[in-house]
Amino acid sequence: MFDAHCHLDLCHENPQEVLLRARNAGVRDLLIAGVQADGWGAQNALAGTGVHVAWGIHPWRIAAAPQAWEQEWAALESILEKPPTAVVALGETGLDYGRRIDPGSHALQKEAFRKQLQLAKHYDLPVVLHIVRAHQDAIKILKEEGVPQAGGLVHSFGGNDVQAKQYVDLNLHISFSGSVVNPKRTRVRNAATTVPNNRILVETDSPDQTPETRKPLPNEPAFLLDVIATIAQLRGCSATRLAKTTSDNAHALLGTHPS
Repeated sequence: MFDAHCHLDLCHENPQEVLLRARNAGVRDLLIAGVQADGWGAQNALAGTGVHVAWGIHPWRIAAAPQAWEQEWAALESILEKPPTAVVALGETGLDYGRRIDPGSHALQKEAFRKQLQLAKHYDLPVVLHIVRAHQDAIKILKEEGVPQAGGLVHSFGGNDVQAKQYVDLNLHISFSGSVVNPKRTRVRNAATTVPNNRILVETDSPDQTPETRKPLPNEPAFLLDVIATIAQLRGCSATRLAKTTSDNAHALLGTHPS
């Protein structure tokens, strides 16, 4: 199995212990997504066999510390000139219009999103997208700026089937997280049945978004089993088949090889 989006560096326990449990559960590969400059080093320190890294500036970071944007952008530009081999994608980047986010940050979020897309295109890196309550604006920007030839993924997809198709048509993959395990998330569960086999991914977003089946524990990559089991049931296929399909898709997107 391939956990296409997690934050191993932010897990509540020793990351190596969390990684060992993931391996024992059958999660052989994972992508650690970046959120801000001062975390990229910790991510890279965890990189190794089957552990890949994406570096980017999260829209939450843009909203919480707008004064840091220019400095972090300069750092991202500089470091991607000669990135460590573990860096296989750019992100997280995107837009978040959630209720907890200051609406006054939306304009800067859009600027940061555009600039990170341009940088990803320059280096032809896949993009890792965080889109919350902003699908219309995100799709508009993606159409205007273009998606890297390498593609990308919309992580922890929370939209509907129509929006999922719009992203797929833009050469993006759709990644489903623990939210799909919740029977009340009918829109996401329906979308999970419509994404083409060659565009679907699975993730945990750990330590956040613990599946209903594992609460109140903090989330971790080992719980990817629950996401796969749920989506396999929804799609009417075996969990083994879905695990292979999503793993193959992640490797093809990120240019990695099974560990």
